[in-house]
This record gives sequence, structure tokens and C-alpha cells, in this order.
Amino acid sequence: MGFFSNLFGKNNEPKDDHKERKNVVDSKKLAAEAQDFLTKIEKHKRVAYIPNTEVVDRSFSTTSKFGGYPYLRDETDWPVCPNCKKNMQLFLQLNLDELPHKKENGLVQVFYCTSYEPEHCEIDLEAYLPFSKSVCCRKIEIGKPSSLIKPTIDEVYEEKEITGWTAKDDYPINEEWDSLGFDYEISEELFDYLDEHEIGQTIQGDKLFGWPFWVQGEEYPNDRRTNAQMELFFQIDSEVNIPYMFGDSGIAHLTQSPDNPSELAFAWACY
Repeated sequence: MGFFSNLFGKNNEPKDDHKERKNVVDSKKLAAEAQDFLTKIEKHKRVAYIPNTEVVDRSFSTTSKFGGYPYLRDETDWPVCPNCKKNMQLFLQLNLDELPHKKENGLVQVFYCTSYEPEHCEIDLEAYLPFSKSVCCRKIEIGKPSSLIKPTIDEVYEEKEITGWTAKDDYPINEEWDSLGFDYEISEELFDYLDEHEIGQTIQGDKLFGWPFWVQGEEYPNDRRTNAQMELFFQIDSEVNIPYMFGDSGIAHLTQSPDNPSELAFAWACY
């Protein structure tokens, strides 16, 4: 047997049991640290709701949806961009009575100008900043049946109806820890472990409520009248439920004033 082992280079050296034992110890140590972290950050946990969607025919309805046709109070109710004079694209419509939490009457709508010919309105009117004139986010009441119009948009997005919501635990991103008074020293190894095992993470993608996934750091706008810090109402990620990319794979946030539910802002940042 020794002859053949030497001939074919078979390695009969014992496995590195010490290294394997060290990896097991390190893994248990990180798991314990992760549990300690989760216990401490638990008081800041919020529930976010992930939308379940289905592509449907476009209709001027009051249903919660991405894209398609909005509910319109009259024939002049579809917002027009002051730069290109075209109707803005509907990004989001939420029927507040259909929400899984904080139900009330009315609709929240977000319109965004996607025109880039002859004017690139997103750049010209700085749509990435809150309260841009190329964005309209509003809270309206539902009255008579919707008006029907033919919008001046090159191509209206397909309509994705929100058919339900999936609740998930959501945690603040580390850029918010200081303002929350959450003082926790986290090693690079633990950071990677939490990310790999999806422990105590801030949810990316589209979601209702929860914590914002900030791309360029904490950027809450303020109520223009009371100066109160606004709160996340809805997060829209690039190319998830609407076929639009905010800059370079950016994420947008619809925020609402705690003092005035009609004070809404929409802004985004990218990598």
C-alpha cells in the first residue's frame, strides 16, 4: 500500500482537526454576538409590509397599485410637469383603507416625470430632492367615479395591482444608530455574519412603513411648516415594481409629516 501511495501521491496526513474546531468555535461566538446584538436593537424594531403584486389591465380605479392609470377627481386632475408640459407617470397609488395598518380614508398618489426629450425633467428640476416640481405626491379623498382621460405620456407603465402584504421585521440601518442613541460596537466579522444570515437587517426593495434603507446616509426631509422630521411611508426601489431606475440603482422614499398627513415628500439617492 505504501508503494502505491508514494506512486500516486496519495496524502495520508490527518485532517486539520484543530482548524475545524476553531471554525466551529468562531461560528458559535459570532452566533452568540448576533443574538446579543438582536436583543439590544429589538426595541427599535418596526414592521414593514412587502407588497404582493399582480399585473392587470390598466384602469382608472381606486385600488392600490404601481403604474397604470390613477384615480382622477376630474379631467384636469392628472398632474402635469411644469418643465415639459406632459402628464407625469403614476409610480404609486395607495388606497389607505386597504392598508394592513393605519387604515384611513382616501388615497396617496405619487407621480413622477420620466420625460427626457426634449427636456430631461428629472435633472432640470432636481427630482432626487424632496418637494421637486417634477414630482407630485398627494393625499386626496375619493368622491365620484374617476374621470377618464388620455394622458400625454409617451408610454404609460403597466399596472401592477397590490393584492396583499407580507409583514416582516425591519431594523434601522447603521447610519441611524447615532440619532437613535444606539451605541453598539460591531466588528467587521459580525457585520458580515449578520448580513449573511439576514439578522437585524434593513429591508431593501419596495415596502410600506418600516425603516428607510439609506444609500447615501440619513436624509429625512422636514415638514415645510413645522420643521418636524418626516417619517417613512413607502420605499420604492429601482426596477422592482416599476420599470424605472433612480440614477445608478438608487432607492426612493416617500415620507410623511407626523404633524400633517397631507405633507408628503419624495426623494431618492443612488450609489
